Amino acid sequence: MSTEPLTAGTDENPLASSPLRRRAGKRWWGVAAAAVIAGSLAGVGVTRLARPSDTLHATSNQIITSTGGVFDKGNGQTAPAWSLPSLRAPANTVALSQFHGTPLVINFWASWCPPCRKEMPALAATGRRLTGKVDFVGVDTNDQHGAALSFAAKTGVAYPLAFDPHATAAGNYAVYGLPTTFFVSADGKILGRQVGGMTEERLAQLITQNFGTQTGTTNPAG
Repeated sequence: MSTEPLTAGTDENPLASSPLRRRAGKRWWGVAAAAVIAGSLAGVGVTRLARPSDTLHATSNQIITSTGGVFDKGNGQTAPAWSLPSLRAPANTVALSQFHGTPLVINFWASWCPPCRKEMPALAATGRRLTGKVDFVGVDTNDQHGAALSFAAKTGVAYPLAFDPHATAAGNYAVYGLPTTFFVSADGKILGRQVGGMTEERLAQLITQNFGTQTGTTNPAG
């Protein structure tokens, strides 16, 4: 499998022959375009993954731009269920259901994605600091297993990592580009989505904003 990001409509794209080819709503494409533009202007990259489905297109009325990309509020939709092999132990599974009852940060990433690599240390550090208060899970998307495992080990990520080589979960979440991070309530509702990489300060701000949890950073306002 190529380690380069896929684009829609190619034979190599595992999303191209699935229901994900359905035309996404105009509002979602506005959000996606805003994410790419804002990310470029702020110097924070967004790597295009593939054309998304319209399963979970944005419906919020406010798009908030920041130095960490673009954040859009959720509308209370239930986070789509998923169950995937563990990146570290493929015989085991990592599933959304195991995090029910605790606020959850879901980060869609890949080892070939430069902004994913840049933001991962912030996720790793914050995840360790909030153990027992906020859960973190990473979904390695459209990636090579060995490359992803090696990068995760170097970064020191301690939270669970799922392996999604065909971008199945990413499609269900209408992920347009990487990295994309979802903030999910303890009862499984999507509170918001960040498109583009984050600094540790920006991540802290979004966790406080969505969950009301202080992260212990020196400057949570970002």
